[in-house]
Amino acid sequence: MKHWSPAVKAFLGIFIFYEVAGWLFVSTFERLDQLLLINGSHSAFADIAFQALTSIAEVVLPILFLIYLFRFKKEYALPYVYSYALSTGLIQALKHFVFTDSLRPLAYFANSGVKWHIIPGLLISEFNSMPSGHTGAAFFMFFWVAVLLRRWFWGALAGVIAVGVAYSRVYLFQHFPVDTLVGAAIGVGSSALFYSIQYAKSSSK
Repeated sequence: MKHWSPAVKAFLGIFIFYEVAGWLFVSTFERLDQLLLINGSHSAFADIAFQALTSIAEVVLPILFLIYLFRFKKEYALPYVYSYALSTGLIQALKHFVFTDSLRPLAYFANSGVKWHIIPGLLISEFNSMPSGHTGAAFFMFFWVAVLLRRWFWGALAGVIAVGVAYSRVYLFQHFPVDTLVGAAIGVGSSALFYSIQYAKSSSK
């Protein structure tokens, strides 16, 4: 799309690379091996870093970003809200009405006999694994960050952070990689849709 800035194109490039590499990964390795590779490669620093990354996609930061948009970039505020609603609505609908029997790793591997790396004090969910809501929220929000920043470097950085959130969900034993791939696609698709609608409206004036 010609109206997409270098930052948005860079963000989408990171997203596409993540999706291609991710689907190759999940089609090559069994679920057990996927989690052993990611959750098994742990350290004290990674525990802290990935908990911090996963918190980026929780409610507070997306709302703070919305407040910023209403204050400084009002033309993007409503498209941001619409994309947030669409992304969240689709993900929750899939969780509760389509993939109702989708177990998260803790329940899925309950009888595996593997000693998984679980961070003490971290609440681990067991159900509604597909798709990943945190990942959807991260990719939805950082798409709009890329829209604002415009330079390709910042768009690429936004994409890398979003991928970091996705990885953190698997590292923290909250999701399977496939859950994050679907969540990311929903987040990006929702934001790209309403950004394109907003651009079409502004261009027609």
